[in-house]
Amino acid sequence: MRHLLENLDVIRRQMDRSRNFYFFLDYDGTLTPIVSRPDLAFLSLEAKRILNRLQDCPQVFVAIISGRSLEDLYDKIRIPGITYVGNHGLEIRNPAGIHKKVLSANRKKEMWEIQATLKRNLGTLPGILFEDKESTFSIHYRMAVRESHRKVSKEIGQVIKKWGARWMVLRGKMVFEIRPRLEFHKGKAVKDLLKEMPETGLLPFCFGDDRTDEDAFRFLRDRGITVFVGPPESPSEAEYYLQNPGEVLEFLRRMAKTDPIRKWTAEKKQAGRWERMVK
Repeated sequence: MRHLLENLDVIRRQMDRSRNFYFFLDYDGTLTPIVSRPDLAFLSLEAKRILNRLQDCPQVFVAIISGRSLEDLYDKIRIPGITYVGNHGLEIRNPAGIHKKVLSANRKKEMWEIQATLKRNLGTLPGILFEDKESTFSIHYRMAVRESHRKVSKEIGQVIKKWGARWMVLRGKMVFEIRPRLEFHKGKAVKDLLKEMPETGLLPFCFGDDRTDEDAFRFLRDRGITVFVGPPESPSEAEYYLQNPGEVLEFLRRMAKTDPIRKWTAEKKQAGRWERMVK
């Protein structure tokens, strides 16, 4: 992987050949640092200003794609006009409304049984956090002592043994996520969002920091700019890397000021003024 900030000349040349730009951004570990508790991952005021600046550009589209629930994700950001994708694609909120894939009654019952089992067997371990996201369920163990990690893995293994035909387990950074075995992931979410966009003149950017983002990187290979957030030696299918969320914000800040975006923004604003004058 190449460092994104050291290859801005390459990026700008690609942007010069494009007229619309779509930024797909993960939340935890990408826009905000990883913290001990998910509820403490707040978006900084500077990050909000940068996202607002990008969103205000007529030719720029922004989507935040996260494993968090849609309500939690929106509550953390609350910037109007951008697209919010929760639960890796099961839930979407955009200017057109809110769209959710609801589990069947049988799936909900199975989810309840899985949750009850894991809470019963792991709930007494210090530092374990459970997160119910309606259609998925996460077990965070970042704050648990190392000796407890094996117990968590063992219990998750029992879940797979019993429910593997209909449910799957996805491992992230110090978290296990139980999800229905359905066709949804961040790659599909990106694909579905791009269906609404013209294919010509569009340059997508995708930023993420863990395994759940790899599906999006694979889909956008040779279609856009893919950026892994973390050490360059990490295994990833992204083309570029940035070391941390601070570098992500620095890149987005530069993009909001870059010539291609300012150029197309000025042209569209001028076209809008002419339309108003004609009317």
